[in-house]
Amino acid sequence: FLLDNFLVCGFCLALLFGLSVPAAGKALAKVSVSGWSVIQTVCVVIIFVISGATLKTEEITQALKAGRGALGYGWVAILGLTPLLGFILVRVPYKPIEFRYGLALFCCVPTTLTSGVTLVRNAKGNVALALMLTVSTNLIGVFTVPFYFNAVVASGPREMASAVNGAANDMSTQAVKLLVKLLFTILLPIVLGKVAREMIPAVAAFANARKAELTLTNNSCLIIVVWMSISKSAKELIDTNVGTIFAVLFAAVLVHVVFLAINYAATHALGLSGPERVACVMMSSQKTLPVAMTIISYLPEDVFGSGGLIAIPCIVCHITQLFMDA
Repeated sequence: FLLDNFLVCGFCLALLFGLSVPAAGKALAKVSVSGWSVIQTVCVVIIFVISGATLKTEEITQALKAGRGALGYGWVAILGLTPLLGFILVRVPYKPIEFRYGLALFCCVPTTLTSGVTLVRNAKGNVALALMLTVSTNLIGVFTVPFYFNAVVASGPREMASAVNGAANDMSTQAVKLLVKLLFTILLPIVLGKVAREMIPAVAAFANARKAELTLTNNSCLIIVVWMSISKSAKELIDTNVGTIFAVLFAAVLVHVVFLAINYAATHALGLSGPERVACVMMSSQKTLPVAMTIISYLPEDVFGSGGLIAIPCIVCHITQLFMDA
């Protein structure tokens, strides 16, 4: 049970430990070099190096042959269509305001890195197509998400837009800074992991033989990042009204239902069917938590507020989509 639900159990422990003993997480989060949080950066780099090292070239090739129409729709839906919901969620009157940022950010990020492919496989969908959507949208998303998210925030209520626009750097500068950090912590590690797999036979053999252990390592790193974010914002979380938390849960369910409905209808209209449609609907309706947490860790708190509070809606949305799709 623990292995099958390792990530969910880990999030629960991170929440419990982060709220009850926040000092440890705060201390680790403060370790930084030139504005880069050392522990968070190491964890994020490990996640994406492993993602690159476990990526098989033949699976990408199969995906390209599986149907370009399905792949094209997936790109549009994941990177362009579903993020539009962020423009609505950023105006929902949630307090604290960080919850709005979290919901909007979750809509803007690409599709899931691992869980989506697993669910597509269990649902008899096109696994190769799911893998291709995962890889391509997460690589392209490094360049699109910072600017999309900043556009969403700028479109929000006056107090949100003025808070961001009144910062030392304008929105475009913030987006460029975030883009640079994502290039170094997501894109470069994925490329290094993939190159190592192709150039060093021992790496490919190890990745194939130890896939379960590498998945647990990935999930452990993500749990550590979540734990540190929660620890930093323990006081604000404890002070948050319980009713607000349930409102966020309701929003998470509603967001995923809307995503599923849009993608189900769109794939039907496009004439997609069978395994390709299953892959498109599921992958286009899910969002990645690791990328969201990476972005949160680099958002300036003097502009966007508590990172831990922004993380809560993302975590709730992620767990909600896992349970609903499973």
